[in-house]
Amino acid sequence: MNINIALIALISVCPLTVFSAVPPMSPKELNESSDLVVTGKVIGISSKISKSKVEKSLGIHRDKIFKVIIKVKTVMKGKGIKVGQEITIGSWQPNVRVPPIPGPQGNRPIPNRGDSITAYLHKKSDNNYSALLPNGFKINNK
Repeated sequence: MNINIALIALISVCPLTVFSAVPPMSPKELNESSDLVVTGKVIGISSKISKSKVEKSLGIHRDKIFKVIIKVKTVMKGKGIKVGQEITIGSWQPNVRVPPIPGPQGNRPIPNRGDSITAYLHKKSDNNYSALLPNGFKINNK
């Protein structure tokens, strides 16, 4: 009986952290949150699966890491990028979650080679950018 009371007290006092998918940002939120906004054409894309840097809990957690290379057509926000420049954009999606855990689901959609896109970016270093989560790529194909 005392164990049940202690367990209930412990559960009610301990903070619980609940993670969920990140909701898509509105166009206004994307523009305000980004360091750079560019349009361009995807000229290359590669991916690899590696240990998750996002999910730190116990289990087996792997992410698919993408490198998207675009040739910049226009710079809508930010400095340091020129029209015609090729930039590398990092993005990711979860690949394996054992046990399955709710949480951020990475970038959606991931563009394909040849797609015309608008990219909302954070600058990490020279010619190294990451797409905003979760919808930092907008595919503009007609």
